[in-house]
Amino acid sequence: MGEGSLSQEEIDALLAGANDTFDPGSSMAAGGGSKEAAGLSPVDRDLLSDFLSHCFMTAGNTLAAILSKTSNFMNPTSEAKSRKDVEAELKSNAFLLYSTYSGNLNGRVVLAMGADNAARIANMMMGGFDSGGLDEGQLQTLRDSLTPIMGALQSQIAAKTGGGVNGSPAETRHVTSPAALVLPEGDPLIRTFFNLAIEGLPSFRVQFILSLSMANDILSLSKRSGGGGGDYGGGGYQGGMGGGGGVSQVGMKGVSFPNLATASGAQGTPNLNLLMDVQMSVTVELGRTKMYIKDILGLGEGSIIELDKLAGEPVDLLVNGKLIAKGEVVVIDENFGVRVTDIVSPADRIKPESGGG
Repeated sequence: MGEGSLSQEEIDALLAGANDTFDPGSSMAAGGGSKEAAGLSPVDRDLLSDFLSHCFMTAGNTLAAILSKTSNFMNPTSEAKSRKDVEAELKSNAFLLYSTYSGNLNGRVVLAMGADNAARIANMMMGGFDSGGLDEGQLQTLRDSLTPIMGALQSQIAAKTGGGVNGSPAETRHVTSPAALVLPEGDPLIRTFFNLAIEGLPSFRVQFILSLSMANDILSLSKRSGGGGGDYGGGGYQGGMGGGGGVSQVGMKGVSFPNLATASGAQGTPNLNLLMDVQMSVTVELGRTKMYIKDILGLGEGSIIELDKLAGEPVDLLVNGKLIAKGEVVVIDENFGVRVTDIVSPADRIKPESGGG
């Protein structure tokens, strides 16, 4: 989103509204055809939506950095749903990204999307190659690249609930049968739907699932620490979502605008400490080449593949697929290592790759 304006992707997602489905052709939209379970009040649903909206802003920025594409999680809508209904919707052809929290918040959290939409993200990250489904290569790409999203999300939730929240390393799962499904404990479950708008892809729905007890703990801790919905101006970050009558029950207060000089200075110094514990995939690339399929099929033991680099030329050091440095290969206690010899300038990092990728 630009300052004071909406991007085309955000406009498309807003126009799509409730017509977006979690997965094309399914009933996985918010309220998707089954009755909502008793759980949170309309006011609490709005407050939880507002809370997660702010946390997912950082997750969207992290995804944008990974994809080098504008990415936004928008229009959150929270609801309580019976465990049976959630299992019925996710029991086949879903992609899950999940982690377990401990400390002030305890339990599993799950970010779910349709497998077809996950495949589109993987294809974008793999240079546009479409395998026609979610294969092992795409799953590995998603596993390596989307883990930072859960780390960024956990850091934001911890910061807004007063700290003391730890998260296990994120895991992924392609659900093709009910036996492969992993969900938070308890019944009912609380889920918050988002429209995920990624530059170059049609917007689609994802859902963030947690237990009712964790949702209540989040609301309680955020209010106590000053990071709850009460600070968002009446529970209406995206215009009062979730429960139609909830907004009128939240107290309204005046808005004070900061000095423009102070505000502009603050925007230039984001708090990077929130991302320091996020893990990134580091790859050392010796070289690349292009081969015909017939030549690939003819490979066997002893085959030699000629790469696009000369002998003795520095190897590339990539972080989440982005070139950041060059170095030379060394051996440390019988293990390979890389001695960094050159840091790539920021201007060169954003140049499109040319060559055999």
